[in-house]
Amino acid sequence: MTKPRVLLAITVYNGRDVVERSLQSATSLTQDVADIDVLVLDDCSPEPGFSDDVARWCEFHGHRYYCSPRNLGIPRNVNLALLTAMDANYDYVIISNSDVVYGANAVDELVTAAASDARIGAVTSWSTNVSIYSIPNRDPDRHLGDQVHADEVARALSDRFSGQVLDIPAGISFSMLIPVPVVRTVGLMDPVFGRGYCEETDWSRRCLAAGYRLVLGPGSFVYHAGGGSTVEAGLLAPGDTTVPANERIIDLRYPGFRSDVDTFYSSGVLQDLQRQAVDTIITNAVERRGFDVAVGLRPATVDLDADSPVRVDLVLDGEHAVATVDALGFTDTTWGPALDVAAVLRSRFGVPNTVDLFDVGPWAWRTAELLAAGGDISQHRNYPARV
Repeated sequence: MTKPRVLLAITVYNGRDVVERSLQSATSLTQDVADIDVLVLDDCSPEPGFSDDVARWCEFHGHRYYCSPRNLGIPRNVNLALLTAMDANYDYVIISNSDVVYGANAVDELVTAAASDARIGAVTSWSTNVSIYSIPNRDPDRHLGDQVHADEVARALSDRFSGQVLDIPAGISFSMLIPVPVVRTVGLMDPVFGRGYCEETDWSRRCLAAGYRLVLGPGSFVYHAGGGSTVEAGLLAPGDTTVPANERIIDLRYPGFRSDVDTFYSSGVLQDLQRQAVDTIITNAVERRGFDVAVGLRPATVDLDADSPVRVDLVLDGEHAVATVDALGFTDTTWGPALDVAAVLRSRFGVPNTVDLFDVGPWAWRTAELLAAGGDISQHRNYPARV
């Protein structure tokens, strides 16, 4: 059976600190479900010598490269990708920023999601910096901006959510897959949005009006740094995350859009999916590396790297406790009577690698014993040893 063809179009404008990483990441994509061609669209990057470097990186990785003779702005640069996909009769086109790291199976998962219903007009990947669709993470740049850990999260999410979709009010084109027949029906991005921002919202609303669905594909994970080129280009004012003039165009054209977003968010469906995602990622990390528990107040200087066992801090207040689990910057909290919290941790994760006790109270010791399940407990001073 012939696999569908996907054009992965990466739009570039400066961004030396992020672009090479994205181009390298694109070479690691699996092609079990679809055949992938990568096209890099350089929007006449002004940094001296940068376009030459991008062209060289593309040649090295086997990606196609095109540099516009003048700056077009994001909507027109994206339209080059959409037109190319139609002219070459691709089945799908992915609009992608250049400040991303793709989970290795990200494109296969996007195609799987899109193929679940012929009415789907666009699928947005999951990430940690995609507006309300983000999976909460306390420090994504530190924990997820490399291929190994992006792949770890991607595998966990695809194992849990592959083929599932969630209807959303608008797509986000940091990593958004569109079936090419939908492009033929809905059309291109509107150049009225100038240098960029909100053009995919406008396209999304036109897509919905044409009878298609817009969905989030929770089985596809793509790390997104955010602002990789737009801040440097001066597209955003200091402190802004969008372009107010373009937002006003959206409000004029689609007066019901904001209320649709509010209705979607207040339904709680997204938040429930986010909680499931965090639970899945943390559980997967524990299965891979185990977990360590600190009972009492762990010293503030302890800062574990991404390959360490999952960290659990169980802080007691008398007979009650709060347990915070942290894996790759994703956190989950359980609270209640200390022994109940310890029992929940044991039931959820099993026996920890280590139990460190930083408290001398009776509840702390009983809690540590329950967690250790007969294993060793390391006791530590949690007060000054010298004047």
